[in-house]
Amino acid sequence: MKVVTKLILGMGLFTCMSVAVAAPPPAPTLTVAATDIKQLQFDITPVPTVGSYELWFRALPGAEWVKYTETPAQRPIIRIGASVHLLDWPQARYFVKACNPSGCTPSNEVGVGGEQFAAMGYFKPPTSPPYQYFGFNFAVSADGTTMVVLAAERIGGKSGSAAIHVYRKTTSTSRWRHEARLVPSTNTSGSGASVAGDPLSISIDGKVIAFGSWMENTTTGAVYLFRRDWDGWHETQKITSNNSPRDHFGINVKLDVSGQTLVIGHDLVGEEPRPGTLEVYKDRYDNSDQFLYASTVPAPVFADRAVGYCRGFAVSSAMQIVRSCYDGTGPSTFFTQVLTETSWAPLHYTETARLPVGTGGDVDIDIMGERLLVQQYSAGVNSVLMYRREASGWVKDGTLNAFPGQISHAAISGDGNIVAIGSTDDTLAGRGPVFPPYQQGSDRTGTVAVYERRVSGWRLRRFVKADTGNALHSFGWEVALDRNGHVLAVGSPYDASKATGIDGDREDASIPDRGAVWLY
Repeated sequence: MKVVTKLILGMGLFTCMSVAVAAPPPAPTLTVAATDIKQLQFDITPVPTVGSYELWFRALPGAEWVKYTETPAQRPIIRIGASVHLLDWPQARYFVKACNPSGCTPSNEVGVGGEQFAAMGYFKPPTSPPYQYFGFNFAVSADGTTMVVLAAERIGGKSGSAAIHVYRKTTSTSRWRHEARLVPSTNTSGSGASVAGDPLSISIDGKVIAFGSWMENTTTGAVYLFRRDWDGWHETQKITSNNSPRDHFGINVKLDVSGQTLVIGHDLVGEEPRPGTLEVYKDRYDNSDQFLYASTVPAPVFADRAVGYCRGFAVSSAMQIVRSCYDGTGPSTFFTQVLTETSWAPLHYTETARLPVGTGGDVDIDIMGERLLVQQYSAGVNSVLMYRREASGWVKDGTLNAFPGQISHAAISGDGNIVAIGSTDDTLAGRGPVFPPYQQGSDRTGTVAVYERRVSGWRLRRFVKADTGNALHSFGWEVALDRNGHVLAVGSPYDASKATGIDGDREDASIPDRGAVWLY
Protein backbone atom coordinates (compact mmCIF):
# COMPACT_ATOMS: atom_id res chain seq x y z
CA MET A 1 0.00 0.00 0.00
CA LYS A 2 2.81 2.40 0.82
CA VAL A 3 4.54 1.59 -2.49
CA VAL A 4 1.37 2.41 -4.47
CA THR A 5 0.94 5.70 -2.57
CA LYS A 6 4.51 6.73 -3.33
CA LEU A 7 4.01 5.88 -7.01
CA ILE A 8 0.82 7.97 -7.19
CA LEU A 9 2.51 10.91 -5.43
CA GLY A 10 5.49 10.65 -7.78
CA MET A 11 3.19 10.65 -10.82
CA GLY A 12 1.40 13.69 -9.41
CA LEU A 13 4.66 15.58 -9.00
CA PHE A 14 5.65 14.72 -12.59
CA THR A 15 2.24 15.95 -13.80
CA CYS A 16 2.65 19.26 -11.91
CA MET A 17 6.10 19.76 -13.39
CA SER A 18 4.75 19.03 -16.87
CA VAL A 19 1.98 21.57 -16.41
CA ALA A 20 4.48 24.13 -15.17
CA VAL A 21 6.32 24.11 -18.51
CA ALA A 22 3.31 23.51 -20.73
CA ALA A 23 3.41 27.16 -21.81
CA PRO A 24 6.15 29.66 -22.62
CA PRO A 25 7.36 31.87 -19.75
CA PRO A 26 5.82 35.27 -19.00
CA ALA A 27 7.33 38.31 -20.69
CA PRO A 28 10.45 39.60 -18.89
CA THR A 29 11.38 43.26 -18.46
CA LEU A 30 14.69 44.50 -19.87
CA THR A 31 16.83 47.54 -18.98
CA VAL A 32 20.26 48.51 -20.32
CA ALA A 33 23.13 50.82 -19.38
CA ALA A 34 26.81 51.29 -20.22
CA THR A 35 28.47 50.02 -17.05
CA ASP A 36 32.10 50.18 -18.16
CA ILE A 37 34.38 51.13 -21.05
CA LYS A 38 33.07 49.63 -24.31
CA GLN A 39 30.54 47.54 -22.37
CA LEU A 40 26.74 47.35 -22.22
CA GLN A 41 24.93 45.57 -19.39
CA PHE A 42 21.40 44.21 -19.85
CA ASP A 43 19.47 43.53 -16.66
CA ILE A 44 16.53 41.13 -16.92
CA THR A 45 13.71 41.00 -14.39
CA PRO A 46 13.47 37.23 -13.70
CA VAL A 47 10.28 35.38 -14.63
CA PRO A 48 9.14 31.86 -13.59
CA THR A 49 9.47 28.65 -15.63
CA VAL A 50 12.31 30.05 -17.71
CA GLY A 51 15.25 27.95 -18.83
CA SER A 52 17.36 30.62 -20.54
CA TYR A 53 17.31 34.20 -21.80
CA GLU A 54 18.32 35.09 -25.35
CA LEU A 55 19.55 38.57 -26.30
CA TRP A 56 18.47 39.74 -29.77
CA PHE A 57 19.89 42.70 -31.70
CA ARG A 58 18.83 44.87 -34.65
CA ALA A 59 21.37 47.34 -36.02
CA LEU A 60 18.97 49.60 -37.95
CA PRO A 61 15.24 49.95 -38.64
CA GLY A 62 14.31 47.42 -41.28
CA ALA A 63 17.36 45.27 -40.61
CA GLU A 64 17.04 41.63 -39.62
CA TRP A 65 16.91 40.72 -35.94
CA VAL A 66 19.80 38.44 -35.00
CA LYS A 67 20.45 36.41 -31.89
CA TYR A 68 23.45 37.92 -30.09
CA THR A 69 23.99 35.62 -27.09
CA GLU A 70 22.14 33.85 -24.28
CA THR A 71 22.42 33.29 -20.55
CA PRO A 72 20.96 30.65 -18.18
CA ALA A 73 17.95 31.53 -16.05
CA GLN A 74 20.12 31.57 -12.93
CA ARG A 75 22.06 34.58 -14.28
CA PRO A 76 19.63 37.21 -15.60
CA ILE A 77 22.43 39.65 -16.55
CA ILE A 78 24.09 39.91 -19.95
CA ARG A 79 27.22 41.96 -20.61
CA ILE A 80 28.46 42.53 -24.14
CA GLY A 81 31.26 44.49 -25.72
CA ALA A 82 30.32 47.60 -27.70
CA SER A 83 32.46 49.37 -30.29
CA VAL A 84 31.54 52.99 -29.69
CA HIS A 85 32.74 54.12 -33.12
CA LEU A 86 30.87 51.40 -35.05
CA LEU A 87 27.51 50.98 -33.32
CA ASP A 88 24.65 53.18 -34.55
CA TRP A 89 23.62 54.24 -31.07
CA PRO A 90 20.38 56.12 -31.91
CA GLN A 91 19.09 53.29 -34.13
CA ALA A 92 20.24 50.08 -32.45
CA ARG A 93 17.60 48.05 -30.61
CA TYR A 94 17.72 45.04 -28.29
CA PHE A 95 15.27 42.71 -26.58
CA VAL A 96 15.44 39.39 -24.76
CA LYS A 97 13.44 36.23 -25.11
CA ALA A 98 12.56 34.20 -22.03
CA CYS A 99 12.62 30.58 -23.21
CA ASN A 100 11.69 27.09 -22.02
CA PRO A 101 10.91 23.86 -23.92
CA SER A 102 7.43 25.17 -24.75
CA GLY A 103 8.65 28.33 -26.45
CA CYS A 104 9.95 31.88 -25.96
CA THR A 105 8.33 35.16 -24.93
CA PRO A 106 9.88 38.50 -25.93
CA SER A 107 10.55 41.36 -23.56
CA ASN A 108 10.20 45.05 -24.26
CA GLU A 109 12.61 46.58 -26.79
CA VAL A 110 15.34 48.91 -25.49
CA GLY A 111 17.54 51.43 -27.24
CA VAL A 112 21.00 52.57 -26.21
CA GLY A 113 20.99 56.17 -27.46
CA GLY A 114 22.89 58.35 -24.99
CA GLU A 115 24.83 55.44 -23.47
CA GLN A 116 27.72 55.97 -25.90
CA PHE A 117 29.27 58.68 -23.74
CA ALA A 118 29.55 56.42 -20.69
CA ALA A 119 30.97 53.66 -22.90
CA MET A 120 33.85 55.87 -24.11
CA GLY A 121 37.12 55.39 -22.25
CA TYR A 122 39.03 58.47 -21.10
CA PHE A 123 42.64 57.74 -20.13
CA LYS A 124 44.77 60.37 -18.39
CA PRO A 125 48.29 60.33 -16.93
CA PRO A 126 48.37 58.80 -13.44
CA THR A 127 50.11 61.91 -12.09
CA SER A 128 48.97 65.52 -12.20
CA PRO A 129 51.89 67.71 -13.47
CA PRO A 130 51.40 69.69 -16.70
CA TYR A 131 53.11 69.21 -20.08
CA GLN A 132 53.04 65.42 -20.19
CA TYR A 133 51.66 65.33 -23.77
CA PHE A 134 49.96 62.02 -23.08
CA GLY A 135 48.54 61.02 -26.48
CA PHE A 136 51.32 62.07 -28.88
CA ASN A 137 52.52 58.47 -29.06
CA PHE A 138 50.67 55.26 -28.18
CA ALA A 139 49.98 51.79 -29.56
CA VAL A 140 47.21 49.18 -29.25
CA SER A 141 47.89 45.44 -29.46
CA ALA A 142 46.23 43.67 -32.38
CA ASP A 143 44.22 41.48 -30.00
CA GLY A 144 42.67 44.64 -28.50
CA THR A 145 43.59 43.86 -24.89
CA THR A 146 46.58 46.16 -24.27
CA MET A 147 47.34 49.83 -24.84
CA VAL A 148 50.67 51.56 -24.19
CA VAL A 149 50.94 55.35 -23.93
CA LEU A 150 54.07 57.51 -23.80
CA ALA A 151 54.18 60.38 -21.27
CA ALA A 152 56.73 63.13 -20.62
CA GLU A 153 57.62 63.13 -16.93
CA ARG A 154 60.34 64.56 -14.70
CA ILE A 155 62.55 61.59 -13.87
CA GLY A 156 65.93 61.80 -12.17
CA GLY A 157 65.90 65.57 -12.44
CA LYS A 158 65.39 65.48 -16.22
CA SER A 159 62.17 67.03 -17.49
CA GLY A 160 60.24 65.46 -20.34
CA SER A 161 61.75 62.01 -19.79
CA ALA A 162 59.93 59.00 -21.22
CA ALA A 163 57.53 56.99 -19.09
CA ILE A 164 55.53 54.25 -20.81
CA HIS A 165 52.15 53.49 -19.24
CA VAL A 166 50.64 50.06 -19.86
CA TYR A 167 46.88 49.51 -19.71
CA ARG A 168 45.36 46.06 -19.96
CA LYS A 169 41.81 44.76 -20.16
CA THR A 170 41.46 42.05 -17.54
CA THR A 171 40.03 38.73 -18.68
CA SER A 172 37.94 38.19 -15.55
CA THR A 173 35.94 41.44 -15.61
CA SER A 174 36.73 42.87 -19.08
CA ARG A 175 37.69 46.10 -17.32
CA TRP A 176 40.64 48.28 -18.26
CA ARG A 177 43.22 49.01 -15.59
CA HIS A 178 46.66 50.59 -15.33
CA GLU A 179 49.07 47.68 -15.21
CA ALA A 180 52.58 49.17 -15.25
CA ARG A 181 54.76 52.24 -15.65
CA LEU A 182 57.94 51.45 -17.59
CA VAL A 183 60.97 53.73 -17.57
CA PRO A 184 64.01 53.16 -19.83
CA SER A 185 67.24 52.55 -17.95
CA THR A 186 68.65 55.83 -19.29
CA ASN A 187 66.64 59.01 -18.72
CA THR A 188 66.70 61.52 -21.57
CA SER A 189 65.14 64.96 -21.47
CA GLY A 190 62.50 65.38 -24.15
CA SER A 191 62.22 61.67 -24.99
CA GLY A 192 58.67 61.47 -23.63
CA ALA A 193 57.10 63.89 -26.11
CA SER A 194 58.09 62.80 -29.59
CA VAL A 195 56.22 64.99 -32.07
CA ALA A 196 58.32 63.56 -34.91
CA GLY A 197 58.18 59.91 -35.83
CA ASP A 198 56.43 56.93 -34.28
CA PRO A 199 58.73 55.52 -31.58
CA LEU A 200 56.34 53.09 -29.82
CA SER A 201 55.17 49.64 -30.95
CA ILE A 202 53.60 46.53 -29.40
CA SER A 203 53.18 42.87 -30.35
CA ILE A 204 49.84 41.25 -31.14
CA ASP A 205 49.40 39.80 -27.64
CA GLY A 206 50.61 42.91 -25.82
CA LYS A 207 53.62 41.15 -24.27
CA VAL A 208 56.48 42.86 -26.13
CA ILE A 209 56.97 46.64 -26.33
CA ALA A 210 59.59 48.51 -28.36
CA PHE A 211 60.43 52.13 -27.61
CA GLY A 212 62.74 54.34 -29.63
CA SER A 213 64.50 56.91 -27.45
CA TRP A 214 65.85 58.73 -30.49
CA MET A 215 66.90 61.85 -28.54
CA GLU A 216 69.26 59.88 -26.32
CA ASN A 217 73.01 60.61 -26.38
CA THR A 218 72.70 63.91 -28.29
CA THR A 219 70.12 62.38 -30.67
CA THR A 220 72.27 59.37 -31.55
CA GLY A 221 69.39 57.30 -30.24
CA ALA A 222 68.66 53.90 -28.71
CA VAL A 223 65.81 51.37 -28.73
CA TYR A 224 64.50 49.63 -25.59
CA LEU A 225 62.66 46.31 -25.42
CA PHE A 226 60.27 45.47 -22.60
CA ARG A 227 58.68 42.06 -22.07
CA ARG A 228 55.81 40.89 -19.89
CA ASP A 229 56.50 37.73 -17.88
CA TRP A 230 54.70 35.93 -15.07
CA ASP A 231 56.12 38.38 -12.52
CA GLY A 232 55.47 41.58 -14.47
CA TRP A 233 57.25 43.77 -16.99
CA HIS A 234 61.02 43.95 -17.47
CA GLU A 235 63.44 45.86 -19.68
CA THR A 236 65.15 42.98 -21.48
CA GLN A 237 67.33 44.67 -24.10
CA LYS A 238 68.80 47.97 -25.24
CA ILE A 239 69.92 48.36 -28.86
CA THR A 240 72.21 51.30 -29.60
CA SER A 241 73.33 53.06 -32.75
CA ASN A 242 76.86 52.79 -34.15
CA ASN A 243 76.55 56.16 -35.82
CA SER A 244 77.18 59.74 -34.85
CA PRO A 245 74.89 62.30 -33.22
CA ARG A 246 71.85 63.23 -35.30
CA ASP A 247 71.32 59.59 -36.32
CA HIS A 248 67.91 59.63 -34.60
CA PHE A 249 68.09 55.84 -34.14
CA GLY A 250 64.59 54.71 -33.14
CA ILE A 251 62.65 57.72 -34.45
CA ASN A 252 60.34 55.07 -35.93
CA VAL A 253 60.07 51.51 -34.61
CA LYS A 254 57.77 48.70 -35.66
CA LEU A 255 57.22 45.20 -34.32
CA ASP A 256 55.46 42.68 -36.51
CA VAL A 257 52.35 41.20 -34.89
CA SER A 258 54.21 38.11 -33.63
CA GLY A 259 56.77 40.23 -31.83
CA GLN A 260 59.58 38.35 -33.60
CA THR A 261 60.65 41.02 -36.11
CA LEU A 262 61.76 44.52 -35.10
CA VAL A 263 62.40 47.27 -37.66
CA ILE A 264 64.17 50.47 -36.58
CA GLY A 265 64.39 53.68 -38.60
CA HIS A 266 67.32 56.09 -38.46
CA ASP A 267 69.03 58.80 -40.53
CA LEU A 268 72.77 58.15 -40.93
CA VAL A 269 75.07 55.54 -42.41
CA GLY A 270 78.42 56.31 -40.85
CA GLU A 271 78.65 60.07 -41.20
CA GLU A 272 76.55 60.24 -44.38
CA PRO A 273 72.89 61.35 -44.27
CA ARG A 274 70.62 58.51 -45.38
CA PRO A 275 67.27 59.48 -43.81
CA GLY A 276 64.92 56.53 -43.56
CA THR A 277 67.50 53.73 -43.48
CA LEU A 278 66.01 50.68 -41.74
CA GLU A 279 67.66 48.10 -39.49
CA VAL A 280 65.92 44.73 -39.15
CA TYR A 281 66.33 42.59 -36.04
CA LYS A 282 64.97 39.10 -35.42
CA ASP A 283 64.12 37.14 -32.27
CA ARG A 284 65.27 33.67 -33.29
CA TYR A 285 63.12 31.53 -30.94
CA ASP A 286 66.23 30.59 -28.92
CA ASN A 287 64.67 31.43 -25.53
CA SER A 288 67.09 34.33 -25.10
CA ASP A 289 64.42 37.02 -25.57
CA GLN A 290 67.05 38.98 -27.50
CA PHE A 291 66.66 40.59 -30.91
CA LEU A 292 69.69 40.01 -33.14
CA TYR A 293 70.71 42.11 -36.11
CA ALA A 294 69.53 40.53 -39.38
CA SER A 295 69.64 43.07 -42.21
CA THR A 296 69.94 46.69 -43.29
CA VAL A 297 67.41 48.13 -45.73
CA PRO A 298 69.18 51.13 -47.30
CA ALA A 299 67.36 54.31 -48.13
CA PRO A 300 66.90 54.76 -51.89
CA VAL A 301 69.62 56.65 -53.71
CA PHE A 302 68.22 60.15 -54.17
CA ALA A 303 69.09 62.69 -56.84
CA ASP A 304 69.99 65.14 -54.06
CA ARG A 305 70.76 63.40 -50.77
CA ALA A 306 70.66 66.72 -48.92
CA VAL A 307 66.89 66.99 -49.29
CA GLY A 308 65.62 63.50 -50.12
CA TYR A 309 64.37 61.27 -47.33
CA CYS A 310 62.16 58.38 -46.24
CA ARG A 311 60.28 58.53 -42.98
CA GLY A 312 57.06 56.65 -42.25
CA PHE A 313 57.00 52.86 -42.62
CA ALA A 314 54.88 49.88 -41.61
CA VAL A 315 55.40 46.11 -41.33
CA SER A 316 53.08 43.22 -42.21
CA SER A 317 53.32 39.57 -41.18
CA ALA A 318 53.75 38.66 -44.87
CA MET A 319 57.46 39.57 -44.80
CA GLN A 320 56.76 43.06 -46.14
CA ILE A 321 57.86 46.59 -45.26
CA VAL A 322 56.16 49.63 -46.82
CA ARG A 323 58.04 52.93 -46.72
CA SER A 324 57.07 56.47 -47.74
CA CYS A 325 59.82 58.52 -49.40
CA TYR A 326 60.61 61.82 -51.11
CA ASP A 327 63.43 61.93 -53.68
CA GLY A 328 64.10 65.65 -53.52
CA THR A 329 63.89 66.41 -57.23
CA GLY A 330 60.63 68.35 -57.25
CA PRO A 331 57.49 69.31 -55.33
CA SER A 332 55.58 66.13 -56.17
CA THR A 333 58.23 63.44 -56.27
CA PHE A 334 56.94 61.31 -53.42
CA PHE A 335 56.65 57.56 -53.70
CA THR A 336 55.79 54.54 -51.59
CA GLN A 337 58.02 51.47 -51.63
CA VAL A 338 56.86 47.92 -50.99
CA LEU A 339 59.84 45.82 -49.84
CA THR A 340 59.61 42.03 -49.52
CA GLU A 341 61.92 39.48 -47.91
CA THR A 342 63.51 37.57 -50.79
CA SER A 343 66.21 35.58 -49.01
CA TRP A 344 66.86 34.31 -45.52
CA ALA A 345 70.60 33.68 -45.32
CA PRO A 346 71.46 36.43 -45.40
CA LEU A 347 68.16 38.21 -44.88
CA HIS A 348 67.51 40.56 -47.78
CA TYR A 349 64.65 42.84 -48.82
CA THR A 350 63.87 43.65 -52.45
CA GLU A 351 61.67 46.45 -53.75
CA THR A 352 58.69 44.62 -55.29
CA ALA A 353 56.54 47.69 -55.98
CA ARG A 354 56.89 51.46 -56.16
CA LEU A 355 53.70 53.53 -56.06
CA PRO A 356 54.00 57.18 -57.18
CA VAL A 357 52.04 58.51 -54.20
CA GLY A 358 52.63 59.64 -50.63
CA THR A 359 53.83 62.53 -48.53
CA GLY A 360 56.86 61.03 -46.85
CA GLY A 361 54.57 60.57 -43.84
CA ASP A 362 51.94 58.02 -42.87
CA VAL A 363 51.69 54.63 -44.51
CA ASP A 364 50.08 51.54 -43.01
CA ILE A 365 49.44 47.95 -44.06
CA ASP A 366 47.19 45.21 -42.74
CA ILE A 367 48.51 42.09 -41.05
CA MET A 368 48.37 39.86 -44.14
CA GLY A 369 49.85 42.48 -46.45
CA GLU A 370 46.73 42.69 -48.61
CA ARG A 371 45.58 46.30 -48.01
CA LEU A 372 47.80 49.36 -48.06
CA LEU A 373 47.07 52.89 -46.81
CA VAL A 374 49.01 55.93 -48.05
CA GLN A 375 48.51 59.49 -46.84
CA GLN A 376 48.42 61.85 -49.82
CA TYR A 377 48.55 65.61 -50.37
CA SER A 378 47.93 66.89 -53.88
CA ALA A 379 46.63 70.17 -55.34
CA GLY A 380 45.82 71.45 -51.87
CA VAL A 381 43.69 68.40 -50.96
CA ASN A 382 44.50 65.96 -48.14
CA SER A 383 43.30 62.41 -48.64
CA VAL A 384 44.08 58.80 -47.89
CA LEU A 385 44.64 56.45 -50.82
CA MET A 386 43.81 52.76 -50.46
CA TYR A 387 45.45 49.95 -52.43
CA ARG A 388 44.82 46.21 -52.57
CA ARG A 389 47.25 43.51 -53.60
CA GLU A 390 46.31 41.39 -56.61
CA ALA A 391 48.22 38.78 -58.60
CA SER A 392 49.19 41.50 -61.05
CA GLY A 393 50.42 43.86 -58.32
CA TRP A 394 49.00 46.70 -56.25
CA VAL A 395 45.72 48.19 -57.51
CA LYS A 396 44.14 51.41 -56.28
CA ASP A 397 41.12 50.56 -54.15
CA GLY A 398 39.71 53.98 -53.23
CA THR A 399 40.30 57.58 -52.22
CA LEU A 400 39.10 58.63 -48.76
CA ASN A 401 38.54 62.39 -48.61
CA ALA A 402 37.68 62.78 -44.96
CA PHE A 403 38.32 66.46 -44.22
CA PRO A 404 38.74 69.77 -46.01
CA GLY A 405 41.76 70.60 -43.83
CA GLN A 406 44.91 68.89 -42.66
CA ILE A 407 45.02 65.15 -41.96
CA SER A 408 47.05 64.33 -38.86
CA HIS A 409 47.44 60.56 -38.88
CA ALA A 410 45.70 57.50 -40.30
CA ALA A 411 45.65 53.77 -39.49
CA ILE A 412 44.19 50.56 -40.90
CA SER A 413 42.87 47.64 -38.86
CA GLY A 414 44.76 44.37 -38.89
CA ASP A 415 42.16 42.69 -41.10
CA GLY A 416 42.18 45.57 -43.58
CA ASN A 417 38.48 46.42 -43.21
CA ILE A 418 38.47 49.58 -41.05
CA VAL A 419 40.40 52.83 -41.53
CA ALA A 420 40.62 55.71 -39.03
CA ILE A 421 41.72 59.18 -40.17
CA GLY A 422 42.39 62.01 -37.71
CA SER A 423 42.28 65.78 -38.24
CA THR A 424 43.17 67.97 -35.27
CA ASP A 425 41.85 71.21 -36.80
CA ASP A 426 38.45 69.96 -37.99
CA THR A 427 35.44 71.95 -36.74
CA LEU A 428 32.61 69.40 -36.97
CA ALA A 429 30.12 70.01 -34.16
CA GLY A 430 29.17 67.31 -31.68
CA ARG A 431 30.55 64.91 -29.11
CA GLY A 432 31.39 61.23 -29.17
CA PRO A 433 30.16 59.37 -32.27
CA VAL A 434 28.41 61.95 -34.48
CA PHE A 435 25.41 61.11 -36.66
CA PRO A 436 23.75 62.96 -39.58
CA PRO A 437 22.73 65.67 -40.16
CA TYR A 438 26.25 67.04 -39.68
CA GLN A 439 26.87 70.64 -38.65
CA GLN A 440 30.07 72.65 -38.59
CA GLY A 441 31.02 74.58 -35.46
CA SER A 442 33.44 77.43 -34.96
CA ASP A 443 36.00 75.66 -32.73
CA ARG A 444 38.80 73.38 -33.90
CA THR A 445 37.86 70.49 -31.65
CA GLY A 446 39.29 67.79 -33.94
CA THR A 447 37.58 64.79 -35.51
CA VAL A 448 38.33 61.20 -36.55
CA ALA A 449 36.64 59.73 -39.62
CA VAL A 450 36.01 55.97 -39.58
CA TYR A 451 35.72 54.21 -42.94
CA GLU A 452 34.63 50.62 -43.59
CA ARG A 453 35.37 48.41 -46.57
CA ARG A 454 32.27 46.84 -48.08
CA VAL A 455 31.73 44.76 -51.22
CA SER A 456 30.81 47.97 -53.02
CA GLY A 457 33.96 49.76 -51.84
CA TRP A 458 35.01 52.04 -49.00
CA ARG A 459 32.33 54.11 -47.29
CA LEU A 460 32.23 56.51 -44.35
CA ARG A 461 30.92 54.67 -41.30
CA ARG A 462 31.18 57.35 -38.61
CA PHE A 463 32.69 60.62 -37.44
CA VAL A 464 34.04 60.44 -33.88
CA LYS A 465 34.91 63.24 -31.47
CA ALA A 466 35.94 63.71 -27.85
CA ASP A 467 33.28 64.01 -25.16
CA THR A 468 34.30 67.47 -24.01
CA GLY A 469 33.51 71.05 -24.87
CA ASN A 470 37.17 72.09 -24.83
CA ALA A 471 38.84 73.02 -28.11
CA LEU A 472 42.44 73.11 -29.36
CA HIS A 473 43.44 69.89 -27.61
CA SER A 474 44.64 68.27 -30.86
CA PHE A 475 42.10 65.47 -30.73
CA GLY A 476 42.95 63.13 -33.61
CA TRP A 477 46.70 63.72 -33.48
CA GLU A 478 47.30 59.96 -33.40
CA VAL A 479 44.95 57.02 -34.05
CA ALA A 480 45.32 53.26 -33.56
CA LEU A 481 43.11 50.25 -34.33
CA ASP A 482 43.20 46.63 -33.23
CA ARG A 483 43.04 43.58 -35.51
CA ASN A 484 39.34 43.75 -36.43
CA GLY A 485 38.81 47.47 -35.98
CA HIS A 486 36.58 47.01 -32.93
CA VAL A 487 38.97 49.01 -30.72
CA LEU A 488 39.84 52.58 -31.71
CA ALA A 489 42.22 54.77 -29.68
CA VAL A 490 42.56 58.51 -30.36
CA GLY A 491 45.18 60.86 -28.92
CA SER A 492 44.47 64.35 -27.57
CA PRO A 493 47.95 65.43 -26.37
CA TYR A 494 46.99 68.96 -25.28
CA ASP A 495 43.99 67.94 -23.17
CA ALA A 496 44.07 70.08 -20.01
CA SER A 497 41.87 68.20 -17.56
CA LYS A 498 43.32 67.74 -14.07
CA ALA A 499 41.86 64.21 -13.98
CA THR A 500 44.19 61.30 -13.33
CA GLY A 501 43.78 57.65 -14.24
CA ILE A 502 40.75 56.30 -16.11
CA ASP A 503 37.39 58.05 -16.62
CA GLY A 504 37.90 61.23 -14.61
CA ASP A 505 36.54 64.74 -15.13
CA ARG A 506 36.34 65.36 -18.89
CA GLU A 507 35.28 69.00 -18.69
CA ASP A 508 38.04 70.42 -16.51
CA ALA A 509 40.69 72.53 -18.28
CA SER A 510 42.92 73.71 -15.43
CA ILE A 511 46.31 72.03 -16.09
CA PRO A 512 47.80 72.61 -19.55
CA ASP A 513 48.97 69.97 -21.98
CA ARG A 514 48.65 66.93 -19.76
CA GLY A 515 47.07 65.01 -22.64
CA ALA A 516 44.56 62.19 -22.91
CA VAL A 517 43.73 59.10 -24.95
CA TRP A 518 40.12 58.28 -25.81
CA LEU A 519 39.08 54.65 -26.31
CA TYR A 520 36.06 53.72 -28.44
